[in-house]
Amino acid sequence: MQRIPFLLILAACAVLPVPGAWYWPFGGGEDDPSKPVRLHRLLEEANNYIEIAEDEALDGNADKALENYRLALAELDRVERENPGRAETAEFSPLRNKRAACVAAMDAIRFAQVNDNERAVSVTDTRELQKKWNRKHGIKEPEEKTSPAKQEAPKLAAGEEPAETPTAAKTEPPKTAVVAKPDPKPVAAKAEAPRPPVKESPPSADFTVRFKTALAEVRNRDYAAADLMLEALLKERPNDLNALLLRAAAQAGLDSNYAARRTLERAMRAHPRSYLPYYNLANLVLKLGEGVESARQYYEMGRTVGGPALPALEARLKGGK
Repeated sequence: MQRIPFLLILAACAVLPVPGAWYWPFGGGEDDPSKPVRLHRLLEEANNYIEIAEDEALDGNADKALENYRLALAELDRVERENPGRAETAEFSPLRNKRAACVAAMDAIRFAQVNDNERAVSVTDTRELQKKWNRKHGIKEPEEKTSPAKQEAPKLAAGEEPAETPTAAKTEPPKTAVVAKPDPKPVAAKAEAPRPPVKESPPSADFTVRFKTALAEVRNRDYAAADLMLEALLKERPNDLNALLLRAAAQAGLDSNYAARRTLERAMRAHPRSYLPYYNLANLVLKLGEGVESARQYYEMGRTVGGPALPALEARLKGGK
């Protein structure tokens, strides 16, 4: 029987009833070669594109997100095209759901782009242009009605002084208004105070139950079912550390190692003070064969934020295995 190596992950979150340990399986596939390729295998490439698109959208790169969503749709079309007998069955409903989700995400990104690109349109005064046009084509200008304020003053005889109007008689030189200096204290009070770090609310009871179900699926090596459940859970709580780590475990169990890496990097960004993503990345980098030095850097970063020593991992880092 093939031995499947494991990476120890400490569940240091309140999701589990007591602090315990659970394992991340790094295993090969268990598909029966005599049977058709399972759907989660067929969707692996499309899932990779969707993961990249989601990351790009979160980083504000709308064009790159749209590009990867298009690649994901093309991959979904290819899978459906190459499996015509299964495409209309209930087995392929996850594929159809992913296509609808991609289209909805692309529409949302395009809508946001349209809103960002809207600019106020200024109205141009075209009266002078109209006058030039009229003169060029011999069109007589319409007589402008003079307002009472612009009416010509009556001519006066020699030596006659203009009569003082009631308004002019009562006109006094304007007094200089005294403007009180604003009190600096209220202005200072309006300065934006530093925002406290955002803390996630505790998971709901329903979330905890579904998380435990996903954890059981991982332990039973039904990684495809666990991955679908965790995808839904992370839509509710995108930065939940345990859900991110467990989804990376499910993705690794499906041999979607690069998707697992992106999930761990997402966990690392959301929880920079947790050593768990760093340790998992160190193991995953070794599995991907990207070099001991990169893995050692992740391990040392985890140690820097308070992670315990793992002699087995340190031995691998020293021996380059």
